[in-house]
Amino acid sequence: MKPLMTAPLRILWAAPNTVLDTANGAGIMVRECLKQLALRGCEVRSLGATVFVDPRGRAGRADLWPELESRKGDFVEVEDGPLSHRLLVTQRPQRRLMLSFEEQRWFDEYCRQLDEFVPDAVLFFDNSLLTLLTADEAKRRGVGVGVFLMHPNNSGRRWCRDVDWMFTDTRSTAAMYREREGYDMIPVGTFIDPASVLAERHSRERVLFVNPIPAKGAVLVVQVALYLARHRPDILFEVVDTRGTWRDLLTQVSRAMGTPTEDVPTVRVTPNTRDMRPVYGRARLLLAPSMWWDSGPRVVVEALINGIPVIGSASGGIPEVLGGGGEILKFDRAFQQAPYLQLLPKAVVERVAGRIAALHDDTARYERLVQKARETVIRQHDLQKNGDRLLECFRTCIADRLAASK
Repeated sequence: MKPLMTAPLRILWAAPNTVLDTANGAGIMVRECLKQLALRGCEVRSLGATVFVDPRGRAGRADLWPELESRKGDFVEVEDGPLSHRLLVTQRPQRRLMLSFEEQRWFDEYCRQLDEFVPDAVLFFDNSLLTLLTADEAKRRGVGVGVFLMHPNNSGRRWCRDVDWMFTDTRSTAAMYREREGYDMIPVGTFIDPASVLAERHSRERVLFVNPIPAKGAVLVVQVALYLARHRPDILFEVVDTRGTWRDLLTQVSRAMGTPTEDVPTVRVTPNTRDMRPVYGRARLLLAPSMWWDSGPRVVVEALINGIPVIGSASGGIPEVLGGGGEILKFDRAFQQAPYLQLLPKAVVERVAGRIAALHDDTARYERLVQKARETVIRQHDLQKNGDRLLECFRTCIADRLAASK
């Protein structure tokens, strides 16, 4: 018989990369997962550091970070709704530049948390030497260890030697890792609070693209934007430049095309922002033509929540999270190889531009996709239902582990 899990679960999130990073999709999702567990009565602690995938990710709490300059080397508490994040203030915001004494200080605090909090599970999403120590120390104390893995980059067995559970967002990524690495992963779905992304009004006037990096299909988007600027200047774009890469990429791609430019008159560039609601309020379509394995991009779900159809690639979990709320593009595998900088053929550019123009001009077709987008949210991305399932999943995982150890 399985041990009964009657007491509130105690969850310790432990990873130097802060989940307050607005430039880190995985971090944003994990933060919402932790919130949902806390709202359902779990005792949740979050231990991190002031390190980000990109310094622009500090936009989420722009008022906070300057105040921490004088606190380097200290731990600070950041309140975040039902969560409290204990963060080590590091000298530099990049994970790879975290100093060895900072890692030691962070690990000492982690061990103190294990002693004081005595969690039922330790969770992380990092993959480093410090992660190996984190998992090893939890395992030594008999604490279950879980990792959130929402990208295709991990391989082998050493990094996960002490991991009990692997969580991911989509069935697609779980299947990919099962086939490629033999990992047994648990897909838990997406976690997005509609209140944080749903626009009050929708003008539906722009084609939206978020995070213009080559892996996300930015080379194609540059080509399509330049093509439509010539042939359909009435179709406007908005690029949310999450990591400040758009201008350099536009210059590089347009030069390779033989038409060098540093500006496209039909493209509005918006810097990384904490509040995407005004952006979604202006969007008519979302482009998500990822070339790498994109597990379950939250921007797709955020668009669906706003009833915004998506034109996305067949990469990773995009078709799965999209449901019927948009259209899927398939690309030759030759263009889906790092560093994802190849120009796409003119025929491909024209095909994508044609899809955009069709959804710009055909109101009936567009409204059908708007309705399907909303249906997909109800069917797949309801936060309350996914939160309830997540809690049950954690209870089952921990109970099964306890039963196996008897």
